[in-house]
Amino acid sequence: MDVLENTISMMKALPETDLIKIQEFISGLFRQRAAECPFPVKSREEIYKDLEISRQQAAEGHCQEMGRALEEIRVKYGL
Repeated sequence: MDVLENTISMMKALPETDLIKIQEFISGLFRQRAAECPFPVKSREEIYKDLEISRQQAAEGHCQEMGRALEEIRVKYGL
């Protein structure tokens, strides 16, 4: 039994009041991690829109080979 299965089996035996406490604790962990993330959280729709824009830019030739792009970044920022 893996950790998730083991946790679920234990939670099935708990009363609702304990489950609420667990949910509140886990929600706190998620909020803490979100606060540590320097990037805004995007919705699925926002990600798909970004991919659509990226594909359109690539189709129009607004892209370059990754090795070349990295070299330009290294030169520009002295890395």
